[in-house]
Amino acid sequence: MQTAKCPVCNSDIIIEEDAFEGDLAECANCGAELEIIFLHPLQIAIVESDLDEELAGRTEEEEV
Repeated sequence: MQTAKCPVCNSDIIIEEDAFEGDLAECANCGAELEIIFLHPLQIAIVESDLDEELAGRTEEEEV
């Protein structure tokens, strides 16, 4: 088992030993959908569709 930091909320994400590059994981804290980019060293990134929604949400909040 490995851990990585969520790029959205900085919480620990647990990645199982049988995971593969390209697998998806979800942050238990913020619900962000994440993709495993590399296993060694472990690197995860937010899925593009979630990133677009996150950026759209920030834009709407800034306009208010």
